Amino acid sequence: MLSALALVTALVAGPAPACVATEGGFDWGFKESFRAYLSGSIANGEWTTDGGIGYATPAFTSDELTGEVALDTLSGRLAVDGAIRFTGHEGILDTTVSNLRLELDGQRLELVLDVRGTTQEFIEVDTADVLFATGDLTAAEWTAGQGGLLLSGIPLTLTEQGAEAFGTYPAGEPLDPLDLRVVTSAECAQQAIAARDAGGGMLVPLLIVALVLVAAVGSVLVHLRLRAAKRRVATADAQDE
Repeated sequence: MLSALALVTALVAGPAPACVATEGGFDWGFKESFRAYLSGSIANGEWTTDGGIGYATPAFTSDELTGEVALDTLSGRLAVDGAIRFTGHEGILDTTVSNLRLELDGQRLELVLDVRGTTQEFIEVDTADVLFATGDLTAAEWTAGQGGLLLSGIPLTLTEQGAEAFGTYPAGEPLDPLDLRVVTSAECAQQAIAARDAGGGMLVPLLIVALVLVAAVGSVLVHLRLRAAKRRVATADAQDE
């Protein structure tokens, strides 16, 4: 019984993922209407980038994401050391978002970042680790190519934390979709897509665990029955004596 439980535990824990990505990149427009307003005649503003984030019309972009993502479950984190600074209204608006982290759990994307400066309402902000937006990875288009895995058009929604820290928009406001690139081999990219199609890559391990549990329970039942039979035989022998 103990050996069966040990085997189940080992299967649940599973081996280290065969495919692990440590690099990636993204393209993200933030919010096109906000950029248009900021660069217009009312706000007379602009945006600048720093560190590992750049800008190429019409999106902020980076090829310097680093971290660790297991491709059999598409879970993990990629981050970039960089910043985007928005300014306008003669300095009333001066907000910087930095230290972007993309946290993935197979179906959900969480965009976490730091927000500092003053909002459009001239409210001072200095908040780290803001869950700024969430996205649905299953709604994106997944493509395996020579450069790795591309998730195009991940829809993002502003969270309550993001709305409070950034101002301007309420929670639930749609942001521009994000394109995520994960650098890996074509084989590993295909593995990630296959895992998504199989329900996050957990279907086969769960079936194996279930079969092992059934076998373990069956082994215990057989053992108990044999012990009961031996007891009956021993009782009968004692009575005959």
